[in-house]
Amino acid sequence: MFDVKDRFNRLRPTRHSLIKEKYSSNSIQDQALQFFSKIYGLDGMKENLFRALTSDEQVNVLLIGPPATSKTLFMTTIQEKCNDVIYFDASNTSGAGFIENLYNSRKTRLVLIDEIDKLRKNDMSSLLGLLNDGRIVKSLKQIRYDFRIENIKVFATSNSLMNLSKPVRSRFQEYHLNEYTDEEFLDVLKFCLQNKLPEEINEMIGILLIDSDTKDVRTAIALGNLLKKDDTKEDVLRVFENWENYKKQGDFDYN
Repeated sequence: MFDVKDRFNRLRPTRHSLIKEKYSSNSIQDQALQFFSKIYGLDGMKENLFRALTSDEQVNVLLIGPPATSKTLFMTTIQEKCNDVIYFDASNTSGAGFIENLYNSRKTRLVLIDEIDKLRKNDMSSLLGLLNDGRIVKSLKQIRYDFRIENIKVFATSNSLMNLSKPVRSRFQEYHLNEYTDEEFLDVLKFCLQNKLPEEINEMIGILLIDSDTKDVRTAIALGNLLKKDDTKEDVLRVFENWENYKKQGDFDYN
């Protein structure tokens, strides 16, 4: 007997999972920890972000906090491990580029926006539509855009809330990350460099950075990349002093 429903289901494209990998554990908590295994701590936030990614509903997430608190690492991990993702660095995105890229990526299911607080004001109105129901209506350079992205989620980061309106914020679930304490910074640094350098060297790098008022994990990793496992503490100190002697002091514009 001819089954219309069965034929329709076979002809309809299969909607694959947003998450690329399949995890053996039935526990959402364990799956979340595996998904975000490159990030130290923050287990509760990892679980909620993973639930947001796997939810059948539209869930928009905003990570807020000072630089070097793993916000961008969350974004890059999600970009790496999910299907149908488009990524924007708002500090380097023009209005035309933002809308045009969305228009050309209408099958995307996840939009990542790093430093959303730097998004241009004109794009914020378009963002509201995207956060509501995926609808974008915008006129740019004599071109009128009117389209909708189905089943879209938006994940974003922000260093500040000053440039984000209440309507924009109300459409996100907000997660605030605090600056690391000295102890937390050392733990994070040891975790990030655990397979590269001996623990005592990692701790030494962390202490030197804390003493110089630079609790930046990315800086620690960059310095660690200059060292080898058999380097001595004297080598570490010399590499650190070389960097500190030439690091930028204040804001300069050489144009």
